Amino acid sequence: MRILIIEDDSNVRSFLQNAMKALRRGVKIETAANGADGLKMARRQWYDLIITDYHMPKMSGFDVTFALRQDGYTMPIVVVSADPDTEADALMAGASLFLHKPVSLENLRYMLDMMGL
Repeated sequence: MRILIIEDDSNVRSFLQNAMKALRRGVKIETAANGADGLKMARRQWYDLIITDYHMPKMSGFDVTFALRQDGYTMPIVVVSADPDTEADALMAGASLFLHKPVSLENLRYMLDMMGL
């Protein structure tokens, strides 16, 4: 399984990366520190799952999600944010799921199980 994590906070990015490795052995994870870089990576490489922050420099998770859905990207995209007011927008942009920060290991386990990953 290949996962792309797009998150500007290095601590959160590291937590997500380590948590996903703990939950799914053998997973291949790539990361981007902003939405613009993440979108470029997603357009060049196929991922089984993309996890993106909502508020980021250069390009928001909303814009990343919307652009990928416009490109025809059908794989799951999960948007995470500490701002509950962004949930409706993220889902409208095409997010498969919205997770509230702080994200827990249990939230991630549930997400993976629910998506069959």
